[in-house]
Amino acid sequence: GMSRTGFVASAVVVVTAWGATAQDVRWRHDVAAARKEAAETGKPLLLDFGTESCGWCRKMDATTMRDPAVVKALNERFVPVKVDGNREDRLASALGIEAFPTLVLAAPDGKVLDRHTGYADPARLLGILAKAPAPAPKPAPVAAKPPAPRPSPDDDWKRAKAKIDADLTALFPEIAAGLPR
Repeated sequence: GMSRTGFVASAVVVVTAWGATAQDVRWRHDVAAARKEAAETGKPLLLDFGTESCGWCRKMDATTMRDPAVVKALNERFVPVKVDGNREDRLASALGIEAFPTLVLAAPDGKVLDRHTGYADPARLLGILAKAPAPAPKPAPVAAKPPAPRPSPDDDWKRAKAKIDADLTALFPEIAAGLPR
């Protein structure tokens, strides 16, 4: 009756909340949405092609994909996508994928940068991720170094005036030379 469905629903909530802890990769599952996200954020994609029945896929999920360095890299710098090779067979064949797991690294525009077929340990996966260009820096935070003390507008004007004077002085001999005596 009622109480049982209520219990199941709350159990699901607990699982998803727990599933989003720090040591988990935040996998996307919709390839089209992930492509869009990559294009918008400038982050490269990591497509992890696997199938339900693939033992090496499960092993990689349980080991490599739980490695703290891997999780941090994927969550911070990539749009990681889990792709079911059986469900997304058109995409898999378009990318020439013949075995699982296969990892495909793609630029934000979808261009394939690298691929790896078979199990990859953390070092191997981090090596693959290192081939991705760093996300294009956002134009704003240029001022990484502390800003120089701001001179008063008055100083700016004096400096500008001194520079103009110097330029005129440099030009003056030529102007003078060009004047009729």
